[in-house]
Amino acid sequence: MNQKRVVLSLLVSNHFGVLTRVTNLFSSRGYNIISLSVGETENPKFSRITIVTSGDEAIINQIKLQCAKLEDVKAIHEIKDSELYMREVVLVKVKVSYMSEDEFMRFVEVNEADAYRIEDQLYMVEMCTGTQAIDAFIDKLEMFEIVEIARTGGCALAMSATTVYDKQ
Repeated sequence: MNQKRVVLSLLVSNHFGVLTRVTNLFSSRGYNIISLSVGETENPKFSRITIVTSGDEAIINQIKLQCAKLEDVKAIHEIKDSELYMREVVLVKVKVSYMSEDEFMRFVEVNEADAYRIEDQLYMVEMCTGTQAIDAFIDKLEMFEIVEIARTGGCALAMSATTVYDKQ
């Protein structure tokens, strides 16, 4: 089986229950959602759902066909890797016991993140970048005591003149 990871951008009606119907489609058919983000678009009538999933070619095609059948899905677009621009946000509470505040702040700055002191030796670290860079940064933070992590799903657009509206 030749599994591939894909990023799907869905333009959906912006009203109650749409996200539930989309995620139920995935769970009822046993498809995995690796990452999911949703938010209102520049047009308040629509929301964009960005889903990262994986499967072989047949499964990916089936996912797209099944999503397209949902009444509230107005367009679905697979963003090719060559056009993909995706960002994710991570917030990490970190306890730093063996490094001075100045040293820790330099460490965070070198890694292109931001940190905010919560209390003595406890910091909130924030980073917005690509998923792989966030994974690598979390690995680096493991030298400290990670207290809590919250990550968004990837938010993505195609680096092209084409929009999801063109796919309607």
